[in-house]
This record gives sequence, C-alpha cells and structure tokens, in this order.
Amino acid sequence: MQPYIPPTDSGFRDFLTNFSNLINDDPARFGVTEADATVIKNHQQGYEAAYLPCQSAETRTGALVQHKDAVKAAAVASIRVYAMLIKNNAGVSNQDKKALGLHVNDTTPTPIPVPDSAPLLSIIAAFSGEHIITYADENSPHLKRKPAGVKQIQIYRHVAPGAKTLPEGGEEVGLFTRAPIKVAQSPSDVAMTATYFGRWVNPKGEKGPWSLPVCMTIAFGGPVDQQMWTPGSPDGGQPKQAGGEDDLKIAA
Repeated sequence: MQPYIPPTDSGFRDFLTNFSNLINDDPARFGVTEADATVIKNHQQGYEAAYLPCQSAETRTGALVQHKDAVKAAAVASIRVYAMLIKNNAGVSNQDKKALGLHVNDTTPTPIPVPDSAPLLSIIAAFSGEHIITYADENSPHLKRKPAGVKQIQIYRHVAPGAKTLPEGGEEVGLFTRAPIKVAQSPSDVAMTATYFGRWVNPKGEKGPWSLPVCMTIAFGGPVDQQMWTPGSPDGGQPKQAGGEDDLKIAA
C-alpha cells in the first residue's frame, strides 16, 4: 500500500491543497475546529510559497531548496497528526476520509477456513515409557510445521494389543502448538501397541480431516530398539530414528 502522504514535492503539494480546501470548506464535517482548519491552511499556503520558486532554474537556489524542505517537513508532521485524528474519528464517514486521501482500514475480518488437509505424523523416537511425535502437513511434507490458518494439532491415541485403523474410540492426548510432542505411557500398557491419529484445528476450534495412523509398541526399561510403521505398510516400515529431548512437550 502506498503511503497516504505522497513522498514527492509535487505529490505532497496536490495532497495538501486538497486536504486544506476540503477541511476549510467545512471543518465540522471532518471533526476539526475552525482554528484547526486555519492551521492547515497556513501550512498549505506556506508550502505553496516555498515550493513555487524551486520549480524554475532561474529562481531556484540552494537556500530556497533548504527552506522548502524545512517548510515541507513541518507541514508533514502537522498534517500527519490531523490525518490520524480524522482517520480514527468514527463520526467522520469513510467516504469523507477517502476524499481527503486517507487510507481507510478494512473492518471486515478475513474468514478463517476450516482446515482441509491432514497432518503427517511421525514417531521419531521411543524411549522407556515415551513416544516422541512430530508432524508436517500432507501438502508440504518437507516443511515440519503447521499450515497457514492452523493454530493447533489434536492428537488421539489408541492403546490395544494391535494396531487400529480408525480414530474412533481412542482417547485425546491433547492439543499442541509445537513439535516434537512427548507422549508418556502407562507401565500397565507395556507390550501394547499405541496407535496415533492427528488433525489440524483452527483458531475457532474447527477441525480438519484425520491423519493416517502411526503405531509403535509401548516398552519400558531403556531406548526402544524397534521400528515405526503404519497399518497396511510392509513389515518393518521406517527405521526408528534417535531424537533429542530438548524443548519437548509432555502429554501424559
């Protein structure tokens, strides 16, 4: 968006002339006093007098240019104050604000869409009684982050003798804003399979589609030397990768 006060000398002259003329024709229309209108008019006339001699090579001098610049700087500072007062005055119509050359803020909020993509979950490490999960979006799997318009990821978990293919009947692990996510397991579930599902959640709490499941056996007693896989994939799946535990979020 271009600045509402033009940076060029000629552009500022046109802006200031229009600004002054409209306000002096009807100060109350713009929420200012007669005295305010006079101040604005004095700036306009002062700048006009300083601007014109600098437009001809026959009359322009270094001193005149310096004077013009000083007059302009003072006018810009003063007009900016009046412009902001008028812009923020709810009693002045947007049409009148635009007539002065001011930018009018768009008060219509941008709608937040319901997430239409699913997360890609990965179990990047497993320790004694813990699974470490990270995520990406299915539309940008190389970027390890949430897509635009998404506030959180909701994680569900099934704990059962075998893998699950649907999230229904699982328990909510929690809502998370950052990865990696550390999920703590119960010792009573040792040797069971934890199946995880995730879905994006926008700031309004609206949820997107579920991810594909990822699974891993629950173990205690040291780092887990096994493989992470998804239901329906060939035996073995992806090798488990060791991961750090810095800045992890715990989900019990």
